Amino acid sequence: MPVTKVKLTICGSNYIVSTTDSEEYVNQLAERLDTDMTEIMTQNPSASVAASAVISALSYLDELNKNASSTDNMRAQIKDYLEDAAKAKLEAENARRQVEKLTAELEALKARQAAAAEAAAQAEEKAEEAAAEEAPASEESNEQ
Repeated sequence: MPVTKVKLTICGSNYIVSTTDSEEYVNQLAERLDTDMTEIMTQNPSASVAASAVISALSYLDELNKNASSTDNMRAQIKDYLEDAAKAKLEAENARRQVEKLTAELEALKARQAAAAEAAAQAEEKAEEAAAEEAPASEESNEQ
């Protein structure tokens, strides 16, 4: 990115800075600094431009450190959330496999139950046939 020179006015003094950032962005920073320094000098009439610059710098460093700490906390939380999500995904995959296994077992049991019911029906049918064959034979013996 090319280096550009930007003219700034802060607390009535002009400055020229070289930057690779956009002119609009640098002007926004300068406006904020000018506003903050002017406010400090308004609240403390004995404060010099240098003193208000130092106080503003301390305020900005405080804000930077708090934001950095907050960012670190968010990164840690995101890392924890990602680990929890990976764990949940693994648990879901294990549960899916278990469901597939249980479904296969259920199908096998249904097939065995159907086969057992079919065998029982055939056995009952044979028993009825045997009883039906026996019944005429016992009627003949009674007649004699």
